[in-house]
Amino acid sequence: MKVSLQTFGTRGDVHPFVALGIGLRKRGHDVTVATALDFKAMVEQAGLEFREIPGRTTDHFSNPAVIKSIRKSSSSIRTALAMERPGKDEFVDAVEKMQEAAEGADFTLTSLITRACGFAGLDRPWGTVSWWPITATREFRAYKTPDLPLGPLYTKFTHAMSAQMEWAAWHRPAVNGFRARRGLPPLKKSPMGGLGTEQPVLYPYSPSFMPPPGDWPDNTHVTGYWIWERPEEEPPADLVDFLDSGSTPLLLALGSAWPVYGERTFHLVRDAVRHAGRRLIVVGGPEGTASDDVFRVPEVDYGWLFPKVAAVIHGGAFGTTADALRAGVPQLTVPCWADGPYWADRLAELGVAAPPVPFQKMTAAQLRQAVHTVVNDPRLAEQAARTGERVRRDRGVETACDLIESWADQAR
Repeated sequence: MKVSLQTFGTRGDVHPFVALGIGLRKRGHDVTVATALDFKAMVEQAGLEFREIPGRTTDHFSNPAVIKSIRKSSSSIRTALAMERPGKDEFVDAVEKMQEAAEGADFTLTSLITRACGFAGLDRPWGTVSWWPITATREFRAYKTPDLPLGPLYTKFTHAMSAQMEWAAWHRPAVNGFRARRGLPPLKKSPMGGLGTEQPVLYPYSPSFMPPPGDWPDNTHVTGYWIWERPEEEPPADLVDFLDSGSTPLLLALGSAWPVYGERTFHLVRDAVRHAGRRLIVVGGPEGTASDDVFRVPEVDYGWLFPKVAAVIHGGAFGTTADALRAGVPQLTVPCWADGPYWADRLAELGVAAPPVPFQKMTAAQLRQAVHTVVNDPRLAEQAARTGERVRRDRGVETACDLIESWADQAR
């Protein structure tokens, strides 16, 4: 079977697709990964065929306007307005390449931006992946919608509202521009309603973290996380020495968003950890942050390091959340934008993290209290350990492969 995996965005958008591609290849399938040129080496390192989707993948956090916007507000809309967006022709060119990458595939799997490939009129079976729930339900509101006490009808309506916004903001210009090139009429109605029914939807997070609602359609599945199990590398010797030389440290990992958080965040977190009588490991972050009780490492295997620390302090990003959950350690979130606040709230609700400390309103007193909680509350540690055991039992990649094979067989 030929499978086209299509994703676009940051490393966090590509990494899970590579993990899935490896799983499909091990089952004997012919797999291509279509994404931005920046990730060609990653795809080929995994032994998968690369297909390019043209577009700009410049780090958003190198843009001063984006940094300024996020420091003022976590609003995704506000930040999107500050970003450099490609022109309409560039969007349409990208859809052309997506369609070319899907030629001859028995099944095509898309993500947020690459759903345009299917919506534009793909004549072969396809489905999509979402990092947060997009399927309508009466059990919880849609991502980034107002919390109003209006009952289950309003709750379900928020999903329809969110779908319309996604269609208008991300897909409609590119899809209808592509269709115009092909001499096809524009789509006047959003096709988002077919996701989960006509086209299957996969959610690559753990059902132990966020169980699927009872009213989701049959073609919607929560699989478990898609983890790329890379060959073990020898950890830095000086990091091993630091881990062994005193009390179990906490870890601060803010990923590519470090330019937003800046030195102030590092100093506040360091001081809060010191106040709790603990040491700190920092992944990335500002230069010159090391000291006797602070170890800085540019990058490290999270799967190896996270289980060895007392707690993980992070921004709530999807991938870091997955690694921390699998490690089974308590968490403290300082969310700043995008889906960070969404996942941060869920972690606290599940009982594996202290209450979030939103970046835009962060104070030294809040961080001290949060660090004290995450270090000293045994309930967090117990719930984190139990959740970690369940998350590690998930067969995320295998479950997704089973479903893709089943859908392709049914289509044939």
